Amino acid sequence: MILLAHILLPFTYILLALLIKKASIKSRLAVLFATFNLLWALALLPIVQIKDIIVVQVGGWAAPYGISLVADRFSVFMLIMTAIIFFLVTIYATQSVDKARRKSGHFFFTFGILMGVNGSFIAGDVFNLYVWYEVMLMSSFILMSLGGERAQMEGSIKYLILNLISALFFVSGVGLLYGNLGTLNMADLSAIISEKSDMLTHLNPALILMVVSFAIKGALVPFFFWLPASYHTPPPAVSALLAGLLTKVGIYSLIRFYTLFLYHDAPFWNQLILWMGVLSMVIGVFAASSQFDFRKILSFHIISQVGYVVIGLGFYTVSGIAAAMFFLAHNMLSKTNAFLVAGWVKRQKGTLNLKTLGEVYKESPIWGVLFFISAFSLAGLPPLSGFIGKYLIIKAGIEANYIVVALIALFVGLFTLFSMVKIWLEVFWKDVPKDRVVKIPQKKRKSQYMLTSSLIMAILIVVMGLWAQPIVTYCEQAAVDLLNPELYIDKVLNFSR
Repeated sequence: MILLAHILLPFTYILLALLIKKASIKSRLAVLFATFNLLWALALLPIVQIKDIIVVQVGGWAAPYGISLVADRFSVFMLIMTAIIFFLVTIYATQSVDKARRKSGHFFFTFGILMGVNGSFIAGDVFNLYVWYEVMLMSSFILMSLGGERAQMEGSIKYLILNLISALFFVSGVGLLYGNLGTLNMADLSAIISEKSDMLTHLNPALILMVVSFAIKGALVPFFFWLPASYHTPPPAVSALLAGLLTKVGIYSLIRFYTLFLYHDAPFWNQLILWMGVLSMVIGVFAASSQFDFRKILSFHIISQVGYVVIGLGFYTVSGIAAAMFFLAHNMLSKTNAFLVAGWVKRQKGTLNLKTLGEVYKESPIWGVLFFISAFSLAGLPPLSGFIGKYLIIKAGIEANYIVVALIALFVGLFTLFSMVKIWLEVFWKDVPKDRVVKIPQKKRKSQYMLTSSLIMAILIVVMGLWAQPIVTYCEQAAVDLLNPELYIDKVLNFSR
């Protein structure tokens, strides 16, 4: 029940939202259920520290025949980060999303995304992982297009097409995998491949299809085109939620597959993973540097930032995977908060075009400070969480003797700093251009809930940087577990024995 609740909680809200018509009640219930989800995720932390891996066999059917729900330290870490992001973005959305969208099902579909994300993190078999991917895809597509604005429809169609291709690759890989091995339980697959590692080359077509699917979902080079074409089009609260959660599920799946299956053919997969990570870092940051739309810059930086996580995986050491986990968590907070600040700017100014903005810091210093914290955490400046994340990645690269990759990561950080300084100067610091047509609001719009969400997230970014050691230690424990797949196999397959 303790793992099943992460699916049942959002599902219960979805059922209630179908019965309730009043937007204000839907909003309050959304915050309440987001709070329950956060508390439940935090409750898993002491349990996984004692048990190492939490296993639930749904319906009492033993693995590999039944549906297995599995949470190790990595899964719990991702569930907690997801719950934090979802809780704060939900509070933000109660004020930033217009009443018409809230009444039409904004929170209904955000909880659909939450159910898909939570399900992906605790899925113990490949087919159920695919099912949760589809739940996320349906919910996120409708959420992106809700409102029917032309830019939204264009962005959501691009998003849908590329993600349908991803789903096609995934389900094809699932079919090939089942046809070869007769099972889809992850622990069972890992055990069979470990015993017959010579057959891995016969499984490569299936694994390649699935890795391509994860790379599309994670927006890795060369499969990233859908993200910058779509993430800047929906309402800012939607952009923030998608940026904070969806690509991270693809990266999570890649890490899970690498540590359970792909490591058996390390000479092939290691180089491929590292190249994808390096190219994602470089191409993402260069593309971001050329943009003049606030959210487009942030969207391209998602591609660059997931590249850091993937090279940490490519090092395939305890320090490398721990660094990847820490960096992933830092990026979820910092990137989401940057999108939240962009949403406030859009609400106040009616535009996110850097060329027409200016003097925002003079108008609201606190929002300027909140962006400064998020942006310069992304750039990797001390004492923020981004500095610790990049330090850990570079240190792990040097220790693993990937000196060139570590230097590229350092170089990319300088260009990230350039992009963040560019936004800061253009939006917050420079004088408003004299030829700008000023949009004067009819009345001052309240934003106290938006501010509260962004402020809490900024505090977490600072805390994660100043008190990083307990988090790093936890990530190292999780990395040791990931590099010891026998523990996962034993806990799942021998759960009921």
